[in-house]
Amino acid sequence: MIESVSQSKLVACTLFSGHYHFGAGALANSLYQHGFRGTIYMGFTRPLPPWVGAACDPRGEVTFAAAPGLTIKFLPWASARNLSLEKPRFLLHVLDHLAPDSDGALFFDADVVVKANWTFFEEWVRQGVALCLDACYPIVPSSHPWRHAWRKLAAAEGASHRDLEYYVNSGFVGLPRTGRDVARCWAALIDRFLEQREIADNVKFDTRENAFVGDQDMLNAALMATSAPLSIIGPDGMDFAPGGFVMSHAIDEPKPWQRHFIASALCGRPPSTAEKNYWQYVEAPIKLFPAAQVTATRAALRVASSIGRFYSRS
Repeated sequence: MIESVSQSKLVACTLFSGHYHFGAGALANSLYQHGFRGTIYMGFTRPLPPWVGAACDPRGEVTFAAAPGLTIKFLPWASARNLSLEKPRFLLHVLDHLAPDSDGALFFDADVVVKANWTFFEEWVRQGVALCLDACYPIVPSSHPWRHAWRKLAAAEGASHRDLEYYVNSGFVGLPRTGRDVARCWAALIDRFLEQREIADNVKFDTRENAFVGDQDMLNAALMATSAPLSIIGPDGMDFAPGGFVMSHAIDEPKPWQRHFIASALCGRPPSTAEKNYWQYVEAPIKLFPAAQVTATRAALRVASSIGRFYSRS
């Protein structure tokens, strides 16, 4: 475990509901084990995770001392929308109201674990808004049909645009305080688009030939419509490509805490890097599963990985 000498001037945050508390807990563990000391803000829909403890009052904001130097603040975040559409509003709430003295806020999806030292994240955010390229569409040229639609939406907000070639994943956004306008624009574009569509309860808007399929497209539109410096890492930044050292993002369904690994491997689907990494962060400082379940699952991962060396649909 890496020890940090002082509290970070940045804060971390995430949003989750239901069984995603297993992911939020692993995210917190991974941050702590890689040197983060400070506060993680978790917006959630009730109930509180069982790993918080029965002594906590579930009716309002809850502060949980997870480990020496690590505080988790749980904030009920009610919305008729899918929580993915709440990311920029939550980021702004953290920056403006919960941590106004921080240097910035780093948002992680609740199915992400970190692999790099926290000092790497701190230096990364000093360079600009920290982002990672997407797994499916890392390159979306400035002349792409989607971008014409994104420019049109941004123009309705009175925003100018800059040409970009890259398409980022919204599972991680490292926002320095100087990049606040990106979150503001992202939130405004989501609101403007939803005014035209009765889809607030869905995470996916339409099929992929359309320019708007989720919050991620609005983020990429907001990056075009703002001028904050950007610092972008490739798909390896989320283990979407080999060589990753920054984060693992478990984008597949079912999630790592739900998947039956041996059965999946026998069907030709071996464990992913992100799934293997998830199970390295389930014990400390927050204990997410009984020890016997962790031991059994790690054994299943080894067996499933062995099967995958001989049999895979890919």
